[in-house]
Amino acid sequence: MKTLIKLIVVACFAGAAFTQQPNQPPKPGSRASEVAVAVEATVRDFEQAVQEYNFAKANSFLTPEARWIDGSLPGKLEEVDWPWFEKLKEAGVRMINRPHDFDTHVQGDVAWVTLSVDVTFSTDSAEAQTLLLQDSTVKEYCLSQATHVSCGGTAVESEVLVKTQSGWKIALGHTSLLPKAQK
Repeated sequence: MKTLIKLIVVACFAGAAFTQQPNQPPKPGSRASEVAVAVEATVRDFEQAVQEYNFAKANSFLTPEARWIDGSLPGKLEEVDWPWFEKLKEAGVRMINRPHDFDTHVQGDVAWVTLSVDVTFSTDSAEAQTLLLQDSTVKEYCLSQATHVSCGGTAVESEVLVKTQSGWKIALGHTSLLPKAQK
């Protein structure tokens, strides 16, 4: 029991280390602002690479031991998300990712970012339509017409980045798709 209490206290202090004063973002042009911009650029570039189905480029924004949680236990993106995205790519599904509402906190060589990503999948291919409409998670977000399917939703993400010799890299990510009513 004492060990559990100690862990909770340590977790609270660790969480406090990543918080900024409420309503006090870094001043534009300050060092903290420049670092936050660099961290957010890494996340934006990662989202762009995912949108382009450029898995090698997306992986270049990750640490070698990076893990992702997306309706699953933590795992490498090659295990968690890439297989499904590869099917979408092969079927000709177009994807648009629009990241926004960044909340970035930096403490030394570690950063924590939360953001929203508006995601749209669309296709005119019969094969791709079937693929999108068979996925129970995506299906409720889809509008289907005779020759076209478009699926749109908002994901919320939380990412932990670490500064490396080659820049900021994502070490841990978590994605949750908001229920349609919260979009």
